[in-house]
Amino acid sequence: MADPTTVDALSLGDHVCWTFDDHEWHLEALARFVRAGLAQDQKVLYLTDTFLPAAFLAAVEAYGVDADDARRSGRLVVSTADESYLALGAFDPELALRGWTTAVEEAKRQGYAGLRVAADMGWTVRPIPGIDRLAWYEAQANRIFSQGDALALCCYDRRLFTARELERVGMAHPGTAQAGAGSHEEWRPLLRMRRTPTGLSLRGEADMTNRDALAAVLRHLLDDVPAGNGPVVVDVSGLTFADLGAARALASAVEASGGRMRLEGVGPFLVDLLAFLDQPGEEAPTADGRVA
Repeated sequence: MADPTTVDALSLGDHVCWTFDDHEWHLEALARFVRAGLAQDQKVLYLTDTFLPAAFLAAVEAYGVDADDARRSGRLVVSTADESYLALGAFDPELALRGWTTAVEEAKRQGYAGLRVAADMGWTVRPIPGIDRLAWYEAQANRIFSQGDALALCCYDRRLFTARELERVGMAHPGTAQAGAGSHEEWRPLLRMRRTPTGLSLRGEADMTNRDALAAVLRHLLDDVPAGNGPVVVDVSGLTFADLGAARALASAVEASGGRMRLEGVGPFLVDLLAFLDQPGEEAPTADGRVA
């Protein structure tokens, strides 16, 4: 599982698929996550499907978190999947997305620096109507979190999901903390997407592991960014790597915009990929997403 210290690298705007297979490490990671949020004057929300709320609050107290005081003051809210995602008896992804938008706006209105969310995702293995749209929901959620006012730690128990299922939901997150992450070297989300006054900033690496997250944000960027006097700008100067699929997503978004979107800060490696896409009869990328 991912090392609990990986959550220390998170900041507002991040949306991470965090995998675990040990409840003690899971609890330690959650305690670190909650403590950091409270210290940074963020509203903290934990949607549990692993621990009973009262048991969780008592457990994180042992890790040095003043959970009882935070709960009473409203700075920490602990709820269950049945009280949140499944309050209506089924999973409605559009309703859940609207709920996150409302929760972020409420936290800002209450004077918090942002909203910090940890969500246990074990409930998604139940035979629930609408659960087939989970990956779509996770990808669309990036449109909310990339605004930089909230961050989300989606906790997936590796013992409940197949490798293919984890791979699919992982693609809907800009970053995934897999087994062993943070154990031997510093970890951070692979890709960071942040909305800017004129568009979007991309930093890190864009590849097959976060393909759906990037595609969802790019596909709706013209709708999500307030109209201005110029084109929407996608700043890619912070990208250190992009595979052919990411380059294709960027090129397609610009082409589909009809001149209303442009790329800025295109590095040499991305120039080469975009030039390759202009060639007739382009070849498929290699297994690691690079051009052969």
